[in-house]
Amino acid sequence: MPLFSRSPGQAAFTPDGRALAVTTKSANTIEVFPMRRDGRPAHRATVNDSAGGVPFAITFDGSGRMLVAEAEKSTVSTYKVRADGRLKAVQRPLANGQDTLCWLERAGDFFFGGNTGNSTVTGYRTDSRGRLALTNDVGVAAPPSAKSQGVIDLAVTDDEKFLYVQNAVSGTVDGFRIGHDGSLVKVTTVTGLPAFAESGMEGIAAV
Repeated sequence: MPLFSRSPGQAAFTPDGRALAVTTKSANTIEVFPMRRDGRPAHRATVNDSAGGVPFAITFDGSGRMLVAEAEKSTVSTYKVRADGRLKAVQRPLANGQDTLCWLERAGDFFFGGNTGNSTVTGYRTDSRGRLALTNDVGVAAPPSAKSQGVIDLAVTDDEKFLYVQNAVSGTVDGFRIGHDGSLVKVTTVTGLPAFAESGMEGIAAV
């Protein structure tokens, strides 16, 4: 098994299903594999340099633009994915002022990022042109608490009304209601889950 720093951050299909994008943390690249008609990715990828350091999570906006979370300086960059696998940066790294942004999830016109280094959640919004901005000046939509240490993953429900945050160090999951303005209101905290050090709890999904 490769070292964590050398393993891919995330792999994600483009919304049209024509390509598979993979972030490579240590190489600071985003590799795009065209999908073949038989459902398998091409043998060779188009390798793109990442706009920010340590590219990690991948998600897409409603227009199919790709957003990549970058852990080195807790930034997000936005790209247009071209048919040949090349990426065109349409918005350079946007910093959130937090520590180690690793995960990024979409809820309509809003995005939420999990900052593992200081256990906060950042909120983002997009405008009609797809430009990304923070939902508030400090870049924190959900501050840390004693029961929310070690944010490791996020998940949004299919109806885009609730956000769940996995806190690996605390062994908890926080649930938030997503407001119309992108604000978060905590509605629950599930406790008693295995802490990261005990079982390696990592990864969450919601329906």
